[in-house]
Amino acid sequence: MNQIGRPVAVASVDDFMARTRQHLGASVVLLDRDFELVAYGAESIEVPEDHAQSAVRQATDVDSRNWIVDCGIAYATRPVRTPANGNTGSRARICLPVRHGGKTYGFLFVLPGENASISDRELEELMPLAAQAGALLAADTSGNGRLAGAFADLLEGDPDRSSAAAEHLRAADDVNDAEFTMLATDHASIDRRSGVTAVPMGRLTAVFVAQRHSSSSALRSAIDSYSGEGSVVGVGGTYSDLRDARKSWRQARLCLDVIALEPSRGPVAYWDRLGVYRLAAIASAELIAEAVVTPAVRALFEHRNRDLLSTAEAFFDNAGDIAATTGALSIHRQTLYYRLRRIQELTTLDLSIGQDRLELHVGLALGKLVGGRS
Repeated sequence: MNQIGRPVAVASVDDFMARTRQHLGASVVLLDRDFELVAYGAESIEVPEDHAQSAVRQATDVDSRNWIVDCGIAYATRPVRTPANGNTGSRARICLPVRHGGKTYGFLFVLPGENASISDRELEELMPLAAQAGALLAADTSGNGRLAGAFADLLEGDPDRSSAAAEHLRAADDVNDAEFTMLATDHASIDRRSGVTAVPMGRLTAVFVAQRHSSSSALRSAIDSYSGEGSVVGVGGTYSDLRDARKSWRQARLCLDVIALEPSRGPVAYWDRLGVYRLAAIASAELIAEAVVTPAVRALFEHRNRDLLSTAEAFFDNAGDIAATTGALSIHRQTLYYRLRRIQELTTLDLSIGQDRLELHVGLALGKLVGGRS
């Protein structure tokens, strides 16, 4: 289910290079932060090998390196177009910084053909992919590089690839079938500690936490570590079969979607405590919207007086307690009674009837999550 738009995870550097080359229709060279060659992608399989080697040399020779560094690429956070330099023979270049967690881990050089042009918009569209490549290079630096591709298949690959990745990870002794929980976080850290494996997954970090002997201390420690510095954490369910890691990961991501729409539920949200929001994991957003955003619910979502919507939400959040609702909204009791009457008139629902209350409560709660709110 696609709740809040998220880029598809790049499973490997080769995957990143292929997508970039296809997007731009140009050859690309990826260098690490020490300007060592990581990967090269030719515009076409018909490009001769000597041309490919020449293109790589053009991006990595010492004179060119010094010139483009002077142009500010080492600290850039957006695409940089460096001009030609007649003194060094350096050509005009296009460079995308490859960053993760506020640090530069490499540089992607774009080598368009003689008569090709690449727009600023096309370059900007590549920045999310460049950020994922930065996460992969950061993983290599921390020693987790070889895990990134396997975890991408385990958590987001098709069922066959996921099962194969589970067998590979189990055989390689990288993870085990002790009880485990998946975390999803926007925290940039990819440290690996005993019993904890963290790998980049697109704009998020996936954290596998093993809980040997059903101990919760490792999980608590990991949650505390990754929820600091303003980050948010979604906590999936706990399982013992590695093949269920994709299920726990999906649950953890849904928790982040809920936090994004209801910040008061963060910075840590647990799948086991989501209540009615868990329904959003079992069907598409469109199907859920059709089921729960009834005409009555839609009328309240779309009414120009937003006070009525916030009043209904506060009323349900406080279990229909008048005193608690007036306190939460800082309004007079008579004002609350007036608004509740207006809500009933607008929706044609009777809030004294359990079924009507349930329709409106579930519709408002899930409607926000699946895009039912205008």
